[in-house]
Parts: sequence; C-alpha cells; structure tokens
Amino acid sequence: MTTLAYRDGELACDSRITAGDMIVSDKRRKVHRLRDGSIVAWAGSVQDAELLLQAMRKTAKVKHPKLEDISALHLRTDGTLWEYEGEAWVKQDPGYYATGSGSPYAFAAMDAGASAKDAVRIAIKRDANSGGKVQSLKLKDQ
Repeated sequence: MTTLAYRDGELACDSRITAGDMIVSDKRRKVHRLRDGSIVAWAGSVQDAELLLQAMRKTAKVKHPKLEDISALHLRTDGTLWEYEGEAWVKQDPGYYATGSGSPYAFAAMDAGASAKDAVRIAIKRDANSGGKVQSLKLKDQ
C-alpha cells in the first residue's frame, strides 16, 4: 500500500507503487496541492487515485465517485484533516495521524516526536510496501 502521515500542517508520503509483492515504481507522485490550496495524498489503486483526483479537481463527470481500493487524506485550507475510505470523507481530529500499510511505524515515530516527513522515512525502513522518496507538502498558511 503506502505510508501517509500528517503533522503540523504537513502531509507526507512515500512514492512506491506495488502490485502484490512486486515493486512497480518508486517514483509515483502521491501528494498533490489542489487549486484551493488544500492538499490531498493517497494510498492504494493508481486508477482509483486518478479518479479521485479528477473529482477533487472537478474535471470528472462524477462529483463523488465510489472507490473501494483507495485511502486518502485531505488537508483542507482551514487546517482540518479528512480521511477517505471507500466512498465517504471522515473528519479526523488528531494532533497527528497516519494511514496505509506503514502507519503503525509512522504513528510510533510521531509518538516519539517525529515530523510527518521523518515518520514516513522511518516507516519506509520497516514496511515492505513503502519506499522510494519521501514527498511532502505544507499548507501555505502554516
């Protein structure tokens, strides 16, 4: 899957794409700034990610697609964090948060004070489905 981590107005993730046990790429962009300045990062199916991004950029025919093979975090410009699972956005109210296959490692790292970026770096060392370069974006106001 991947590792997504949030802390202090920053969303971070790895860049690995896998198919089963095979590494397909370590260079996939998974964190994006939308026109309104918000940030979205995804884990799971590349095809579902593209559909979700199209819907969020308002270039898709379907406003809210039902996507079962993706997780996403949306950091809105008001600083709230929302998680997408299946077909709904759920507001999270954490000081920090992680999702994806490397999330246990990212949570532990952030429990110890790591930034979102460092939490993903640590998760990459332990989670076979996370790898490549760490990518991150911060809200412009913070």
